[in-house]
Amino acid sequence: MDEAAVRSVLADAWERWGLRCGELTLAQWATPTRCPPWDVRALIAHTCPDPAMFDMLESAVTSEPPAAIDAVDLLRYFNQAGGAAETMADQIADDAVSQAANLTPDVIVDRFIACARRVRDFPLPGNTVARYPIIGTTTVAAIFEVALMEATVHLLDLADAVGGVEPSAEALAATRDLLVAVPDPKAVVEVLAGRAQPVGVLPVIR
Repeated sequence: MDEAAVRSVLADAWERWGLRCGELTLAQWATPTRCPPWDVRALIAHTCPDPAMFDMLESAVTSEPPAAIDAVDLLRYFNQAGGAAETMADQIADDAVSQAANLTPDVIVDRFIACARRVRDFPLPGNTVARYPIIGTTTVAAIFEVALMEATVHLLDLADAVGGVEPSAEALAATRDLLVAVPDPKAVVEVLAGRAQPVGVLPVIR
C-alpha cells in the first residue's frame, strides 16, 4: 500500500471510530473489553487521536537519520523482549483509564473526525524523519502505518465488545501485512505452514 493509500485508509478507520462512538449508549461505554482492565471508554481513550499531535509531528522534524526506518522496524523495537511494549504496559493501561474519565463522547467523536481530516491533508512526505518517543527518530510513513495498525486492531476490540462496526478490508489487509512482517520470516513461514507451533512466535505485538 502506497503512502497516500495508507493515509486514506487511516482516515477511514478513524471515521469509523468516530461514527460508532457517536452511537454508543451509556451502558456500552461501560462494557468490559478483551483488553483488561479497560472498558469501552478506556479502550477509546487509548485509541483516540489528538489533532495537536499533527502540529507536534511537524515541529519534531529533524535532519537526523531514522533509528527505525519503517513500521516493521518500529514494531520490532517496541515489542522486543524487555522492550517498551512490555515494560510500559501497566503505565499505558493506567493512563487510558485516567484519561477516559476526562473525555466526553462529543470530544471523542470530534477528535476522531478532525484527525481523519488532518491525516488526509498532512503536508509532510512519508520519508520525512521526526523525533519519536523512546526510539529517538523514525519516519512519518512509519508513524502513520503503525497508527493504522493500532486503529484496526483496537477497532476489532471495540467490535468484539459492542458490535456495530468493522475495519475496512483495506485496513485489515494492511494490518495483516505489517504484522506478518514483524517476526523472523523463517519462523512465521513454519508456523503458517503447520511445521512449527505458534508458541514463541505469536503474538508478534503485545
